[in-house]
Amino acid sequence: MNYWLLFLPFILSLVFCPVIIAICKKFGWYDEVDPRKIHTGNIPRMGGVAVFLSFFTVFIIAVIRFGNVDLINFIPIIIGGAVIFVAGVLDDFVNLHARVKFAIQIFAAVCASFGPCYIGKFFGIDMHWLLGKSLSFIWVLVLVNAYNLIDGLDLLCGGLSFISFCTIGLVYILCGDVFWGFLVFSLALAVLGFLFWNKPKAKLFLGDGGSQSLGYFIAVFPLFPSNNVEFESGKFIVCLLLSSIPVIDVAAAIIRRIREKRSLFSADRAHLHHKLINIGFSNVTAALFLNFMQLVISSVILFAVLCKPRFGMIYLVGAYLLILLFFSVVHYRNRYVNAHNEGHLEDHPQKEH
Repeated sequence: MNYWLLFLPFILSLVFCPVIIAICKKFGWYDEVDPRKIHTGNIPRMGGVAVFLSFFTVFIIAVIRFGNVDLINFIPIIIGGAVIFVAGVLDDFVNLHARVKFAIQIFAAVCASFGPCYIGKFFGIDMHWLLGKSLSFIWVLVLVNAYNLIDGLDLLCGGLSFISFCTIGLVYILCGDVFWGFLVFSLALAVLGFLFWNKPKAKLFLGDGGSQSLGYFIAVFPLFPSNNVEFESGKFIVCLLLSSIPVIDVAAAIIRRIREKRSLFSADRAHLHHKLINIGFSNVTAALFLNFMQLVISSVILFAVLCKPRFGMIYLVGAYLLILLFFSVVHYRNRYVNAHNEGHLEDHPQKEH
């Protein structure tokens, strides 16, 4: 394995991003400003193109250079990723209807989950293949939307994704799966190159093509088979904890919209990052705080993987409960500041009853 290849996606992403910025400015391809969004001004939103162009360049080089890797079983996952990316980029241009986007996401999730890679165990218990594939389908669909919805602040979606990919890569390497670890780290470093241009105040956004694709690959990378039996048995709880911030946020959004009898596809300013800003965080401190939380989560996961399985599972479940407690505290604090008209957003998030 030539580890110098790891630095190539970072360099390519770092170089592609200003090219994308220049192209977007020339043709006026900017992220729309609307009342739901926090940013102002004309910001290009095609950063996902730079990230995945960098990653797939290295992916192709790696496959050619290490030709003994059997990728036939992973063609469904590659197809699903291509569908999500192309549809997301298209949405950045023409604003696809929410139901059309959802239908495309369903197709991609079917491609990813009904191939040979799926969640086969739950808390160490073997699942029927149909149940495992159905759970994998839901998992991919949830993460595609979760990372798309949490992409509301500079450094947020990209930062969470970078830390998550580094964690997945380290877990695969610790389990002896060096090639998969190499691929995951390649995508992590492609994201890192983008983050240089996404730091506050951002010169470039991911766009739907970028955020949805990052969510897709965070969902499917852990589905790749591992040589470590103990990791395989607890893989799903690791996935749940690793993506707990965006996943709990999207679950809360669904509950909120059902309770308020609104469409599940409707938008609001009551996501986690909106609430943090509303209770007094700045845009930058909210993003940094959530990235710090992700770093702590990832550290717990790595520690749990190195522990005996029984103790590792206890640590993972305990950490997830603490994340749920954190969401509850922010939720009720947000309700309090709204009730007392102390919110820091210009127009407060929709009040929660």
